[in-house]
Formats: sequence, structure tokens, C-alpha cells
Amino acid sequence: MQSVPKSLLSVFCAAAMAAAQTGAIPATYQTAYSDMQTAVTAFSSTVTSQWNGKPANVLWSGDLLYANSNQGLALLTAQKYAGILADLNALQSLGVKAVTVTMGLPILDQNFYAFNGDPQDYASMVAVFSKLQGAIHQRGMKMIVESAVLFIGSFSSGSGFNLTGYYSSLSDSQFIAARVRNVLAIAQQVQPDYINLNSEPDTDLALSGKSGVYGPAKTYTNYIASVQTIVQQVKAAGVTIPLGAGVGTWLNDGNANSVVAGLLASGIDYLDLHVYPVNRSYLPALITYANMAQQAGKRVAISECWDLKVSDQEVVSTAGGFATSAQTYARDPFSFWAPLDQAFLQSLVNFSNWKNLLYFSPFWSGYFFAYLDYNTYGSAPYTQVSADAVVAAQTAITTTPPTLSSTGKFYSALIGGQSGAPLAITLSAASYASGNLAPDSIVSIFGANLATGTAQATTLPLPAQLSGTSASITDSGGNQQPLLLFYVSPTQINATLPPGLASGPAVINITSNGAVVAQSNITLAREAPGIFTANQTGQGVPIAQVVTVHSDGSRATTVTFQGNSVGNYTPLPINLGTSTDQSVLVLYGTGIRGVSSLANASVTIGTTNASVLYAGPSDPTHYVSFDQVNISLPHSLAAAGQVNLVLTLDGVNSNTVTLAFQ
Repeated sequence: MQSVPKSLLSVFCAAAMAAAQTGAIPATYQTAYSDMQTAVTAFSSTVTSQWNGKPANVLWSGDLLYANSNQGLALLTAQKYAGILADLNALQSLGVKAVTVTMGLPILDQNFYAFNGDPQDYASMVAVFSKLQGAIHQRGMKMIVESAVLFIGSFSSGSGFNLTGYYSSLSDSQFIAARVRNVLAIAQQVQPDYINLNSEPDTDLALSGKSGVYGPAKTYTNYIASVQTIVQQVKAAGVTIPLGAGVGTWLNDGNANSVVAGLLASGIDYLDLHVYPVNRSYLPALITYANMAQQAGKRVAISECWDLKVSDQEVVSTAGGFATSAQTYARDPFSFWAPLDQAFLQSLVNFSNWKNLLYFSPFWSGYFFAYLDYNTYGSAPYTQVSADAVVAAQTAITTTPPTLSSTGKFYSALIGGQSGAPLAITLSAASYASGNLAPDSIVSIFGANLATGTAQATTLPLPAQLSGTSASITDSGGNQQPLLLFYVSPTQINATLPPGLASGPAVINITSNGAVVAQSNITLAREAPGIFTANQTGQGVPIAQVVTVHSDGSRATTVTFQGNSVGNYTPLPINLGTSTDQSVLVLYGTGIRGVSSLANASVTIGTTNASVLYAGPSDPTHYVSFDQVNISLPHSLAAAGQVNLVLTLDGVNSNTVTLAFQ
């Protein structure tokens, strides 16, 4: 924290997953929630421990679900196109710079329409998607197209397309030729900015039945060859639009690396990945595949991802990896998943910045606008849940402005909304640790161009703005509140997080003179104990006092540090007095007041367990978000020399500080 000349204590005062729930988690889904939370937390920890915190030039996107070509001939109605534009406008309101559109085979394969008995509809379909491209580009956005294979069964029911009949009517070579026609029409007639050829060989094999094109299962050597053929023929036709292909992360078995290696040598311009689910080793596979692509000199993109709501056991027990049925997807709409969705998005956005992804596009974008209440729909048939979720999203996107869910607000803040703001790093102002942060605690935010000048608060209540700079936080419930400021400068802000924030992922936006100049992604927890240290590093001797009560009732107070300037403070040996004296150590920190009970607060000093007498706010009338811990010092510590101290609240450890006893 920034220091100013006064006593050290006043300086620090003045400058200073258990997943949250949107409703209780139903018993039916507690195992899945816990399994997924564990996986996301572990992946997020890996990413943040290796990423330098700097943003990359990622094209943030979202799936334009209303233009998904599995809807078939329904796309040709004026009412449907109006809905597509409403969805496009709603996604734009999030601040995304691109949209992803599914245009799988045979949506622009002219031969298919002759087979389907409606050859006149080909030109109409080309016109719809060409018009859509113009609408996307008019908004200053990019168009990403997925061109694999349309779904048979329930996902394309009502499309008016005889997909099963068409796929079975084609030989392997005819099927590849149809893929080439579809991609060429997309490139030449629609002219998007990126085209992904395939990212799910196993799915396309199951849909088409073409083992000679996609199989054999596990090795997918024919898939690699077909991608190479499509790339060669499309580029030979003069197409310069970047072409991608890849795998789903669930293919992370013994042969998956060889499939990725083969694709990277097939002539594609970038590796495109689909990320489902989060269980097992599927998320860490992202890192493996991204590293392989970078070593091959290729960019990486994610055109689909979502935290599919399954438990570890469901993943293990389901043939082929995991369930992708409509019934499984019908778990998604319930609002109690929102904090988990947000934690997933945060980990993937951080990954995207770390690995400098080409683009990043979550699939189930409808939940950016609306969820359903489980208490209302928990016993409803899954078909009704899915249908009503679509209606809820439709209603939300047609309001002015579009209504955002808590996850929509969070994703918007996470990607910088319209501002595209660079990232800043937020740490506990006491411990400087990079872990969780607590509501009603003091933080330090580090970045560039955070303010145009330097200013410090001089009175209480603290201001929400200093020198034209302010900051706000959006928590996992979608609630936005201002931070109160101690100090601002171009490279550092010291502030207090407001109380009452929901646990889970959160985003801080920093504004200078009306413009968002930085954002910071954090995770909130009930407590995040940090102890202030004299040298302002989170290490070494703490800012603390020892109060000794003598047998006659008199008191003596000493500090725990000695030295003449920050950086030079060392432990001042503590004298515990006589056997009749009682000494109490008073530590100062932040992120402590959220402890569930005093019984769940403990302290170890060296190898000694000391009793915690108090853990909570310190003089709230004079200090904001400043906490203290009173600890009884046993006489057994006499002559212990220099020892470490750790405070533990509800199983969460503070930074380690150092004391000395004579």
C-alpha cells in the first residue's frame, strides 16, 4: 500500500469455491456442482499461476443461436430474421466484437436442395446469410462460421431438411465434395471473416455415419485426411479466409495428441477447439493443445465452450465420453448454475489472454440474457424447461436495452464490454497474495494509466472518486457497487471492496475521466485473511502491538517491529514478562471479519497453538475495512527466538509473518 508520513499504524489504516449460489443447489445436482467446481478451480489456479496477467488481442465472441442453421427452412421467414437481428443486437450490447454462426453441411450445398425437393430455397438461404454478414459488419463486428455437419434428430426437428437421407445417399468422396461445395459457398457468397471446418470428428462421424471421412474412432486418420483435402481444394479456388479445424477437448485420450498433430500439419491456418465438459482432464487438455499449436506456429481459437452440467461419474459411465442429449442440456437454464458458469467463463477468458487466442466464443449465449428458477421448473419435463428457456431469452433480448442476466453482466465486464480495457491486478493490500479476496476488505490494484494524477483521501467517509478516477465491482449475482478509494495514481489504486458482495468470480472496472481504462478479474470469498507487515510486502514482521497486563492491573504496550524506514524493519523481540503477566498480541489486517465464528479462528506461532480472543473489525468509526486479531501469548514462547505466525480462518490461511521472543 502507498505510505504517507505519520505513525506506521495510521499509514496502513489510511492507505490501506465454495461457490456462491443464486438459490440453493438442489440435492439432485450437488454432486455435479461440486465436481465441476473442483475442476474449474484447479484449472483456473493453473492458468493464473502461469499467466502474467497481461491482456492479449483476443476477438471476444458469442454464438448467434438464432441464426443456427440446424433450424433449416425456418430461417427463411421474416419473423425469424427479425429475431436474428434482435439476438445480434443483444450480443453487441455485451460488448463482443464477433459472433459465431453455425452454417454446417448442407445449409449452402446447392445439390442438397435439389435432393430435398426445394431447389428454389438455395438462393433464398444464400441471401439470408449474405444479408446477415452485412448486418454483422455494419456493426463493426466479425463473423465466425462453423461449417461442419448439421445435427439429425431433435436438434433439427422442424427444419424441413431430410438430413439423414442426404448423408446416406452420398459416398465418402461425394460427401467430401459436398463439404467443399458448402465451404466454398460460405466463403464466396457470404464472405465471413473466419471459417472453422470441423472440431468434433466423433460427433460428425455419429451424425453422418461416414467412417471413411471421419473415422476410424480414436485415431481419426480419415478425418485428418479429409480436412487436408478440403483445405487444399478451397484454397485452390482462391479463398483466402483463414480456415481452422480441431477437436473437442473430451477427446483427451491416448491418441488425441496425434490427432491434433496431424491437423496442425494438414494446411489449416489455426487450431479451433470445442470445450466440453469441465470434468476429468478435459480442461488441462486445452493447455496441451494450445502449446502444440504454438510450437507449430499456429494460432488457437475456441469456437464453442460451455460447462456442461454433468458429474464425474456421469462422464465416466456414459458410453463415448459424456451425454449430449437434449435432456442433459435442459439442466443448463436454472439460475443456481450462474456462479459456476461465471467461474468457468473467467477461467477460459484468462486462458484466452494467456495463450493469445485468435477468438473465444461461448456457445449457450442465451444464458447471458435469462435463466429459469428451479423452484418453478425443477419438476417440469425437460422439453418444457428447454422451450421456456428459449422464450425467456427471446423476451430478454427484445427489451430496450436488452435485459442481461447476472452471467451476461459478468461476461460483459470480463471482456471489457465496449471499452476493451486492459487488465489490472488486484491483491490484498495486507498480504499481497494473489488468492481470493473478501468483501469489506482493503485491496491494492496495479496497472497502467489508472489515473491522470495522484490523490489521497483525507477524511471519512471515503470518496468514490479521486482525481477523476473511480472503480466499480460486479459480483456473481450481477450486482454492481462502487469501490471507496484511499489513494489513486497512474499505476496503483488502494481501495476498499464494499460489504455484502456475493462469493465467486467478480470483475472490477476502473474509470478515469469517464472512460473505462482497466479491469481486474477477481474471486470473492467470505474471508481472505491478510496481515499488514511493516515493510509493506506481506512478509516479515507484522504491524502489531503487544499489550501486557501486570498483576497489579497496570499495562504496558509495545510494538513488534524496529527500524527507521520501510524495507528496514525487523522483529523487535517480545518480552512476555513474569509468570503472573498476561500478554496479548494485537495483529492488524483485512479480509478477517467474515470468519464464521471465533471457534473457527486459530493461530500457530512457531509450533505453538495460541488462543484467539477476538477476530473482527478494528475501531470501525475511525478505520474502513480494517480488522484486528487479539491473540493470547502463552509463556511457553519465552526465549523462542524468531518464529513464524499464521492465522487460519475457516481453514483459510493468512500470509506468514515473523515475530521474535526474548
